[in-house]
Amino acid sequence: MNKVMKKLLCACLALAMLITIIPPVTAEAATKTEKMTLYKGETVEITAFYGTIKSVSSSKKSVASVKKKSGKAVITAKKSGKATVSVKTNRGSFKYVITVKKLDITVKLTDMGKGYMLLTVKNNTKQTFTQIAVDYVLKNDQGATFKTDTTTVSDVVAGKTVYDKIYYDNYNYTVDAAKCSAKVVGDSRSLMAKYKNVTSKIKTSKTEKDGGNGILEIVFKTKNTQKKDSAYVTHYVLIYDSNNQVIGLTKDYEYLKAGKMDTGSVKAGTYYYGDAYDHYKVVTVAYSTIY
Repeated sequence: MNKVMKKLLCACLALAMLITIIPPVTAEAATKTEKMTLYKGETVEITAFYGTIKSVSSSKKSVASVKKKSGKAVITAKKSGKATVSVKTNRGSFKYVITVKKLDITVKLTDMGKGYMLLTVKNNTKQTFTQIAVDYVLKNDQGATFKTDTTTVSDVVAGKTVYDKIYYDNYNYTVDAAKCSAKVVGDSRSLMAKYKNVTSKIKTSKTEKDGGNGILEIVFKTKNTQKKDSAYVTHYVLIYDSNNQVIGLTKDYEYLKAGKMDTGSVKAGTYYYGDAYDHYKVVTVAYSTIY
């Protein structure tokens, strides 16, 4: 799948965190109550369709705070627990019983050499995120910081480990991975969607083609065996040296409709990774989005 289109799709899904409420026909109608699960740090904007938000309140601000902003009710998940958020409009009232959970995603940095760090992301939750934001700090062998930045990692599938890489200037700096740090600071997903980990529903076969001069092409034939749902599939190809240390990372993305198969490929070998190249490992993850 085209990487640019994939990023745009993630951005579109993130916009679905905006919820539109349709007030009752009369103000005398019963208050409507909905349940919502959020993860710490998530923010949801609620807007009233054909109405005006008059006031907002939270039963436990330390768990879920709410404020009026630009005609919307903005809810922010603060810490694990439960809270009830009330939204009053000129045409009725709404209550949201909110459960806030810990955003339990661990990240780790290791040096792959040649100016790249491997970012390993383990999603310990039951929720798939279309993207997460990671703040990282890189330090040299003297413990001095030489780079701080934020990166985004896409398709963080529930219960799975995914990978990305970070570039640094290895000409001017010697990184010490043990002194570096990274943490998750945000996420994107649609509250309107149900995400399913469908890794087990993806069937993949691979073949190797020798391109000569140390070029190895790894070709994937990937099939979505589901009968109804499309799937977003990522093949992570981890490159190893003879000491079983990761020295490179490349990926193949596929978007597969139900029952469909497609072909993709990546390149490996000594031509790309030098004489240190020894073998590779493929990790596949996949999810479906249902509205």
